[in-house]
Amino acid sequence: MRFITDIRFIIAVCVILLIARNIYSYHATYTYSLQNRAAIASQNRSKIHIAAVWDMNKSRNFMDGVALAVNEVNQQGLELKDHNKTVTARLVLHQFDDSTKDQALKSRMKIAGNHNIVAAVGHSSSSSAVVGSITYEYNGILFLSVVATDPELTNHGFRYTFSIIPSTDYFVDSMTDFLQHKRWYKIMALHARNQYGQEMYERFAAKVNAPLSIVKVKSFSVNQQDYKALIYDVMDNDFDAVFLAAVDKNGANMIRQLREMGVTKPIIGGDGFDNLKIWHWSNQKANQTFVASIFIDQDGFVNKFKQAYGREAGYLAYQGYQAIKVLADAIRKTGSSEPLRVASTLKYYDNKNNIYNFDSNGLVRDLKIYIKQMNNGKFELTGKGVN
Repeated sequence: MRFITDIRFIIAVCVILLIARNIYSYHATYTYSLQNRAAIASQNRSKIHIAAVWDMNKSRNFMDGVALAVNEVNQQGLELKDHNKTVTARLVLHQFDDSTKDQALKSRMKIAGNHNIVAAVGHSSSSSAVVGSITYEYNGILFLSVVATDPELTNHGFRYTFSIIPSTDYFVDSMTDFLQHKRWYKIMALHARNQYGQEMYERFAAKVNAPLSIVKVKSFSVNQQDYKALIYDVMDNDFDAVFLAAVDKNGANMIRQLREMGVTKPIIGGDGFDNLKIWHWSNQKANQTFVASIFIDQDGFVNKFKQAYGREAGYLAYQGYQAIKVLADAIRKTGSSEPLRVASTLKYYDNKNNIYNFDSNGLVRDLKIYIKQMNNGKFELTGKGVN
């Protein structure tokens, strides 16, 4: 018995040592990645490597917006300073895909493994961005998220993570404010059964207070094509407007069927509808659709994009363009591309002439949200904007 006890003790000690070794190796690997990346960036080389991550199965607008900004930045260059040495550097863009979970994982690993890359912009969903932010944090990569509205992205207070889009709560505040302004008090709520739809609805419902009320709520599958039975089930209720938490083609399909079933009441949604294509996806039935948005033309961006690519700029192109501009401005102010120094500039440099200022967790603050109305294939400002 004593022999068996001794064997068990030795095995337990070996297991503990193996776990401790793996933990040490885990942390050592990330520490090396972070420190080596910072050391390379501190050398002030003439090339600043950055990554852009997006769902390559979707529109190219985001990547095209990124490329447009990179070209503009590189025309002037970015001055990096180290004591008496000054180097004019230019951005080198690496493009990555996050269209699936496996592809997103491969992209994150490639970015982390390339110690020349100092920053990443993008990620096409909240789930992809939140997971990506962990990889970037431990590897010392500056990350600017562009569409993730999940508060969890910035709630953990990472040093390297920033978001140039407000969280869901801010969009919901703008929508409830607009509904009260229009006196559309009785709300029919419809939401997709996915992360975006569920989160948007839950936060909207939490903000609905008198005189607003939700008279009926229904969820629907994003894989479903025919919503007629669901719409028939709710259309007899007395309501002033429809709150619709969905994105892109799925949301446009619901809009189309609502109109075809005779629902003429206004429809309001969040940034998931900020896409001119909903006009065509809805079979040109998206009039009276209102969208909470941060995208309006800034500094002639829409015209510049159209000249470069021959098509209309949208919200995603704008976000890609702005992410690079924010990053380049921070590098320029820092005089270095070292990620932690640039992050410090973003977090603590209060530029009153810049529309992007960040709170202590890296979430953009004081960014105005506008309500836009779809009118025959174009978005028009309603004149209602909130901070």
